[in-house]
Amino acid sequence: MRLNLRPAKGWRAFAGEVGVIVLGVVIALAAQEAVEAVNERREAAETRATLTAEIRESLAVLELRRAAQPCIDRRLGELRAIVNDWGRTGTFTTPRWVSQATWFAFDTARFEAAQSAGQLALLPSEEQYRFGFITTNLQTFRDIQQREADAWAQLRMLQSGPDVLSASDRTAVRVALQEAAMLNHFAQIRVGQTLPEAAAFGWRPDMRRVRQRMGLAYKGGRFHPSVCIGINTPADQAHREAGLIYELPE
Repeated sequence: MRLNLRPAKGWRAFAGEVGVIVLGVVIALAAQEAVEAVNERREAAETRATLTAEIRESLAVLELRRAAQPCIDRRLGELRAIVNDWGRTGTFTTPRWVSQATWFAFDTARFEAAQSAGQLALLPSEEQYRFGFITTNLQTFRDIQQREADAWAQLRMLQSGPDVLSASDRTAVRVALQEAAMLNHFAQIRVGQTLPEAAAFGWRPDMRRVRQRMGLAYKGGRFHPSVCIGINTPADQAHREAGLIYELPE
């Protein structure tokens, strides 16, 4: 017995039906790819906008550091003179306001989240490099700030005066002074290089956003670097002049 494998409507009709099915599948796949491409472009645009905003806000911190840099350099020079006098004579004139290098909280959480979620891969390789390069510089500057805060906390021991501090305290202060000076040098390099590099990529500091947050650290929202206040200013007066909401510990 011979099986009849011929389609009921003939091979031509069968081929037509298969062609319609294949065409439908191809169209469906193409439509799905088109939708995915649109979604990826949208997600890439959102990622780009989010990371750009984060970088511009963080660059404003570097701009504020640059504005305060002359005061930081001057204060370190004054402190070095005090420490040198202490080593030479065994005493020194007690400074009333040592202060500290400027410190501002900022993070790179949005970049890290985008990196973890694989969203950076949606951007062209050159953009990935630019975002990663500037963010790495910002992270380095943030680490410098934290280390500076520790060094300047040691330097504020000088406000206790020579009658209270011991020889071992003098060693600790001298080490802290060297640490603060080295970190200040690194901070200047990082600021001096990162701002123009970011500008070359089209990113400039968003000072407006930072000014909006100034009220969280300064009374009236007015930025007045405390390190710019004279070293012989009484601490209570210096705090009033700086307008710090959270006063520096002595």
